[in-house]
Amino acid sequence: MKRYKKLVAAVLAFCSATTVAHAASYQLNDYSVTGLGRSYAGLGVVGDDYSAIAYNPAGMTLKQRSGVQQVFNMIGVKSEAYELATGEKATMKFWQPVPAGFAQYNVNDRLMIGAGIYAPYGLKTKYKANWFGNESAILSKLDIVDFNVSAAYKLNDHLSIGASAILRYIYGRMTQKYTVAAPLPQADISFNVHGWSQTGTLGLMYEFTKDTRVGVSYRLRSAQRANGTFKMSHPMIPAANASADVHANPDLPETVTFSAYHRIQKFGLSGTARWTHWTSSFPDFSIRSDLIPGGEKKSYYDYQNTWTLAAGLDYYYDENWTFRCGVAFDESPTHKPDRRTYRIPDSDRRWMSVGATYAVENWQFDAAYALLLAKTSLATPDATVPGGAPTAKYKDTHSSILGVQVQYMF
Repeated sequence: MKRYKKLVAAVLAFCSATTVAHAASYQLNDYSVTGLGRSYAGLGVVGDDYSAIAYNPAGMTLKQRSGVQQVFNMIGVKSEAYELATGEKATMKFWQPVPAGFAQYNVNDRLMIGAGIYAPYGLKTKYKANWFGNESAILSKLDIVDFNVSAAYKLNDHLSIGASAILRYIYGRMTQKYTVAAPLPQADISFNVHGWSQTGTLGLMYEFTKDTRVGVSYRLRSAQRANGTFKMSHPMIPAANASADVHANPDLPETVTFSAYHRIQKFGLSGTARWTHWTSSFPDFSIRSDLIPGGEKKSYYDYQNTWTLAAGLDYYYDENWTFRCGVAFDESPTHKPDRRTYRIPDSDRRWMSVGATYAVENWQFDAAYALLLAKTSLATPDATVPGGAPTAKYKDTHSSILGVQVQYMF
């Protein structure tokens, strides 16, 4: 019975700390390097690469030639965490690759079809194994991949429509430590889940002139069906070793994205406003396992709806070179410190980015860099019981994104 109680306690702590990672506030836009250079302003309506397949399929009609595109981004994260009670410091620092790819075929001058593979959501936080919060989190990794098939049709010289069918895959892995019997070494806990779902995107674009256009896209909510395993192992206490099946159905939110673009001689102005409906998909989270008393554990995150706002500027230097920059504000869905966890110490972020394009014959090469600055935030070990006191302060949190991209047009 004593071993069972210890194991149940470990499972409850682990589930409470990790569930937010299945529907993270870390939305990713990182499947266009031209977009990265302008902080993702003008999503889907600028027309300088094939990423409209993912952002707003109606914008596919802007590319008058078929082609392929390969994207490679590296995202770096750095943050310092301080335990409020003792002042102990822990540093989180790592890099994570985020690739993407697209292909588009123009059937004629009005009908376009395309496909893409990219990550619309993702998360990674990674601490040292001996940091002060190791019983709540060490590694948190979430990979969500969309396999997208899209089509767009130009109804007339002004109006285009588009739609995407998406098959979505989710994989999550989380690890932490657990003290079974001090002063013996801690046990290792791991949690892995995976699953599939379906979703889609609808898009509309209106061109006032060849240099002025607006677009709106709607991405449907998706309900993941994730299954996996929980494991605990101890190097010196075989009786503490255990494993069990776990099941979860995390939701990913619907989004509405408004974008606009206007060119004035050698300059292109772009903007985007994206609304994410978190309250319908992530007020709380449940996970099921035979190791949990009653079979189910619920954690409360109280996510709020968010806005992301971006503005960009392109300078068309000549036929070969384009230079760009952008700024953005990315709102966090976590507004309460006792709903923010060690696994996602998320807060509002400010973007600043620069980028460049070199085009020659059928080829286009892009490079960009963005710096994201996050506000100082307070976090708790888990989000199990509303009203818990903050226990850690996160300072000097920032991310860097480096991207390169190549396009080939047929």
